[in-house]
Amino acid sequence: MSERRLRDYLLLPRPGDLVKAWIFPAAFALGVLAAGGASGREVLRAALIWLALELLIYQARYQWNDIRGFAADQRHPDRAARGRLPGPPSRGRRHIRASALVAAGRVGLAAALALALPALDLGPALLALAVAVFGVAVVYELLRSRATGRGDRVPAPAGAGILALWAVVGAGYAIRGVSGLAAAVDLFAEPWLLAAAVLTFWSFGIAFVTSRWALEALAFARRDDAGELRWRVDPGQAREHTLALVRWLPTTAPSGVVRGADGDLGNWRALTAGGSHLAPWTVAAVVAAAAAAVTGCLLAGPASFFEAALAAGGGAASAAAVLVAKGRRWSRLLPAGLALAALMAVVLPRPLLATLPWLCVLAAHLFFTAQSPRTLAHPVRSVFAELRSQRTSPPGRAPLAALARRQG
Repeated sequence: MSERRLRDYLLLPRPGDLVKAWIFPAAFALGVLAAGGASGREVLRAALIWLALELLIYQARYQWNDIRGFAADQRHPDRAARGRLPGPPSRGRRHIRASALVAAGRVGLAAALALALPALDLGPALLALAVAVFGVAVVYELLRSRATGRGDRVPAPAGAGILALWAVVGAGYAIRGVSGLAAAVDLFAEPWLLAAAVLTFWSFGIAFVTSRWALEALAFARRDDAGELRWRVDPGQAREHTLALVRWLPTTAPSGVVRGADGDLGNWRALTAGGSHLAPWTVAAVVAAAAAAVTGCLLAGPASFFEAALAAGGGAASAAAVLVAKGRRWSRLLPAGLALAALMAVVLPRPLLATLPWLCVLAAHLFFTAQSPRTLAHPVRSVFAELRSQRTSPPGRAPLAALARRQG
């Protein structure tokens, strides 16, 4: 695969990261359900904030990340597939300058949008989002510069800097989710709901990113003839934050996942193939599910401490029952959700609404952890490709059932 052209990169720096764009509208929809509806103005305002956040503010933030990581990205074994700021290194200065100007222009467009539509009161929301996104980015970049680029051990040591980096990455998902929910619900009037929502989306973000990084780390591994994983990395690639996660991956890979003679593992759905149940993405997903159940409980109406605690315990237990299964996790999702809804029905008037955030969080986690390194950037496309291939399968096979088995 050849590297992207600079023009294409500047037009949309990280198309693969738009896979996160569902979080804001999903949270907004949950808020609308809880509030009993939304006006046309509220929907338009939320849509404009969403577009500005994903296409302007966050894409500018990604450009800054790519500028800072340009040298390391040029040494990555899958640099073309990753789609970062294109090289070659000899043109690095020119490409960095162009990207910085376009990133500044994106932030300027967000400000212009707010000024052009004063009736929608976009200014405070977009300013707060820009400050939050780039504030988190500053912390992330400082941590990454201090914690990476110095070692070649695999697995890399999971020191304080790496652990802090894993924790910080969830903040961006809290920004997306909480801003979507706040577009429909007055969160500042419900401080416990705000706290539960922050914990839900932040924990989900940690689960999402650490699982994604673990799969991205497989670019540095090859399968030998005995099935063992062999790793090769140099300090200049600055990937300690991803390579520290491989300690929770399986240590062997089946021969059927290898593509090419060099043992490439790009097609391996490693997170459904085993590994430790104490992996950061699993632990964070259980926390996110527990917090999502509390968020749903509070969205469904006023709740006592006992009711919130019951929701948290039920949400965590139901999520753990799904995630610790060795296979067919999708088939456990609906029964676990129904069990949680039945528990909620004992104490809440709207148990289905209370269960919906839990269901969204856990379904998203199952979907994204069922990917391979090659499908990470376009997971939805891989689903349609799988369904198309099932149409040509022999009669009697159930396409959706086969897809669920493939997805773990």
